[in-house]
Amino acid sequence: MNKHLVEEYVPINGIEQYFLHMPCDSKNVVIMLHGGPGLANSYLAYFHNPYCDFCNVVYYDQRGAGKTQIRNCSDAGSLSFELILEDLRQTVAYVRKKYDKHRVFLAGHSWGSMLGTQYILTYPNDVDGYIGYGQGVPGGKQDRRYYEFVKASVQKAGNNEHIAVINQVSESFPDIPRDDYFRQYNIIAGLGFGCCYDYIVNDVFEIYANSPTWTQEDEHLSESVEKLNEKLYADVLYDWKITADKYAVPIYYILGRHDEMTSSVIVAEYFNKIQAPKKGLYWIENAGHLVDTDNPADFFAAVKDILEISKE
Repeated sequence: MNKHLVEEYVPINGIEQYFLHMPCDSKNVVIMLHGGPGLANSYLAYFHNPYCDFCNVVYYDQRGAGKTQIRNCSDAGSLSFELILEDLRQTVAYVRKKYDKHRVFLAGHSWGSMLGTQYILTYPNDVDGYIGYGQGVPGGKQDRRYYEFVKASVQKAGNNEHIAVINQVSESFPDIPRDDYFRQYNIIAGLGFGCCYDYIVNDVFEIYANSPTWTQEDEHLSESVEKLNEKLYADVLYDWKITADKYAVPIYYILGRHDEMTSSVIVAEYFNKIQAPKKGLYWIENAGHLVDTDNPADFFAAVKDILEISKE
């Protein structure tokens, strides 16, 4: 059964931020932390809707993304990891108040997984659990593996144009000067994602375009959001140095079997090392980095199981 969508703007940390709720009769709330940075996933709500009738789902467009950016027009220089982390702290407080006596979980995807991981390390008492998918882990191993995967895929395909492009990336990547990191990572991701070397079942941008909340303003923003978040992107992916292997909240990872962008193999290795009050690992077949759009049925089945077993 499809749930109705509830949109609102909420004063958060000095600006009005966009929230989209999918409420239901449940005592569990999952706050979705989108990737990018800058790729709002509130546009996916209608696509996820048929699969998540078991919990309340809250999407919010982070500062510099989606309808929050349209409303506020933040400039690139004002965006920082620390600021967006404080936005999230106030967001969690707002959601806890709105859904009184509910359990609150964070679900972070890609960049959102880095934000969510830092959040539970900084504010371990604020949420009841953390779910990571397209999970980022520190150390640079994922970046290196992704570069090697894309380069090998390009060479195997034998497309001379793509070979010329990947050869622009240093063979030492990601051990390169910080100032050039974003450009070189973008080359890798552009080939991996844009040229279909990555495992992708559904076109996420087509899903965006068919969303009932997608407008011409959203389409116009999508053309500039990458540049807007460029500095933040490099700040986080290059400088993220979390070395934690012990967490005070339950940790669950949902991994796409074919995710090479944030290598699921490396995430699984990290998962085996970490300590947490409870932890669980879910492998989703027929899915890559975009596990919630590649295979939404199995993704949300895993979320449902997490919410059930976390009660025990």
